[in-house]
Amino acid sequence: MDIPAKLASLPDLPGVYIMKDASGLIIYVGKASSLKKRVSSYFQKGDHDVKTRVLVKNIDDLEYIVTDSEIEALLLESALIKKHKPKYNIRLKDDKRYPYIAVTLSEEYPRVVFTRRIARNGNRYFGPYTDARAARGLIGMLNTTFKLKTCAKPIPLPPGERPCLNFQMKRCSGLCVGRIDRDDYLKIIDGAIGFLEGNVDPTIGKLSVLMQEYAHTMQYEKAAGLRDIIADIRALTAEQKVSAPVGTDQDLVAVTVHRGEGVLVLMEFRAGALLGRKVFIFENAEYSTPAAMIQAFLLDYYRGGDVPPRIVVPEEIEDRPSVEAHLSSLAARKVVVSTPKTQDDRGVISLIRKNIDVLIADRDSARESGDRAKGLDELRDLFALDDAPSVIECFDISNTQGTNPTASMVRFRDGAPEKSGYRRFRIRGFDAPDDPGMIHEVVSRRIQHLLNEGLELPELMVIDGGPTQLRRAVEARDALGADIRIISLAKRFEEIYSDSGAAPLRLPPSSTALRILQQIRDEAHRFAVTYHRKLRDASLTRSFLDEVPGVGDAKKRLLLKNVEVPERIKEMSVEELAAIPGLGKKAAADIYRHFHREVPE
Repeated sequence: MDIPAKLASLPDLPGVYIMKDASGLIIYVGKASSLKKRVSSYFQKGDHDVKTRVLVKNIDDLEYIVTDSEIEALLLESALIKKHKPKYNIRLKDDKRYPYIAVTLSEEYPRVVFTRRIARNGNRYFGPYTDARAARGLIGMLNTTFKLKTCAKPIPLPPGERPCLNFQMKRCSGLCVGRIDRDDYLKIIDGAIGFLEGNVDPTIGKLSVLMQEYAHTMQYEKAAGLRDIIADIRALTAEQKVSAPVGTDQDLVAVTVHRGEGVLVLMEFRAGALLGRKVFIFENAEYSTPAAMIQAFLLDYYRGGDVPPRIVVPEEIEDRPSVEAHLSSLAARKVVVSTPKTQDDRGVISLIRKNIDVLIADRDSARESGDRAKGLDELRDLFALDDAPSVIECFDISNTQGTNPTASMVRFRDGAPEKSGYRRFRIRGFDAPDDPGMIHEVVSRRIQHLLNEGLELPELMVIDGGPTQLRRAVEARDALGADIRIISLAKRFEEIYSDSGAAPLRLPPSSTALRILQQIRDEAHRFAVTYHRKLRDASLTRSFLDEVPGVGDAKKRLLLKNVEVPERIKEMSVEELAAIPGLGKKAAADIYRHFHREVPE
């Protein structure tokens, strides 16, 4: 596996990452609020523990599933660990010692706690979990969301004793200080149990009724506390899409066509839990429709007979009755192929599309990376470089009739922008336009700086211009004795001139080398124009317009935006000035009068 490329393609989104060894076996499953940051941390130098070092040594490939929230990632991580039992997630071989979440109904004021032992004591147990960290994370979220009792403080508190820090931080419901009584607290515990069972809406309904009762009896502080709990539960579950109705076995499928490929993702639910994501790529997809691709996929994918009772597709397929009959015969029971019918269905289909978008972005990035490598190799061959150029710098001059001349330099590393290496130059000593002379100055200044500071020299310099600009750049380089190849790119015919003196090159539009040169040239131009406009704006505010009565900064900016050469303002007629949107006839007349001492009839 190309680790750097894989890490570079990771999205900055929550999700679950799946690490595999050389045989394709899943050896570790983890969750992250940012897949890019978390997975990258494994491959950074640092004080990793022994397990992490051994894990990283055995990683041969990794996959990931994007989720819509951290809680969703947590629950999905737990489900995948239960299914695959990865080597580096599991600590205990005896299933009786796996972690459980216990609701201590045997206590007067129940808590939600972590345990490894099941006892017949009236407590409710949820699990087992194969990953203790996942179980503890879920407990923490339940305690925070439902504001449950977590401390050992007596209820009620003895006189003079203060409540714990959780109360002060509004993380508990204040049982010990009488903010809520036992009966109402037990209703909140019922809500936590309902949440663990997957019954969220009834929980919110019960708590809402209790909140209204508090409000009607003017117990506003208690009502506000329940309001916050309800809001937290809704926030926790608002975007929870990797779940299905309890006990449901179903697959959900969606596909997107991009650049001639069909990218299809299937999410597999068993007993209501998402067990995994599968990705399939179709070639020549531009000749088909999403519905036709999905239909062909269903007939091929389920040939082995492991067919769930329900398959959800984003749109109606053409031969649905025939497909259902065929799949039902394979499964020896009724199979339904359905479009999304519920909000849960639509939520999962939306999540699948989000995963597809990320996959497409990854594939595009990998394709662009390959194109860049190909283009750099082509540049090496075209200009007889020792190696593919790692660092390329490009220069562009920007000025308006010789005023405010500036130069920009952009740096590309391995074919991609390295913005920390961008530089701007203010050019002085030129009273008239002289692009070749200005190129000579900035190339000389740049090379001199790199040599003086002992900094990395580019393998290739690109000048925006023709042979004249190139010649002056080469003169600057030769005067300093730098070993840098220099070429120029003339925009009219995209001709490439080189310092070898060879005839100009015209590469075909399909050339990846030409695309790299065009990209770096256009980026240098954009960077130069942005800087020049900034200086021009500043110059205008200190220009001849300062003396025009009634023309403030806003009018100056308006004129600059609409008149490319500021000096032309002095020659414009009243009608031309008045035609500038937002300027107005009075201001137009004032400007004309200032420069002409009269306004024509």
